Amino acid sequence: MPGNKNTLQLLALMVPMMLANGCTTMLPAMPPPRASAPQIPPLPPEARQPPAPPWCSPTCSHGLMLERESWRKRMTEPE
Repeated sequence: MPGNKNTLQLLALMVPMMLANGCTTMLPAMPPPRASAPQIPPLPPEARQPPAPPWCSPTCSHGLMLERESWRKRMTEPE
């Protein structure tokens, strides 16, 4: 039965080699899966900003923007 002993020795050597191959850090050369860009749903109507009233002029909102900008500058400038 010398043939059986050689086969058992060969199997005893192959099992640790196969287990060690399973622990390698190389990943198979597969492209990453394609992912589509996330879809952003539209805001519901109750969450949308209402349109500006007819009596509000564009210069009014521009003046408010300038005022806020001056507040921001005052808050961030060193004293």
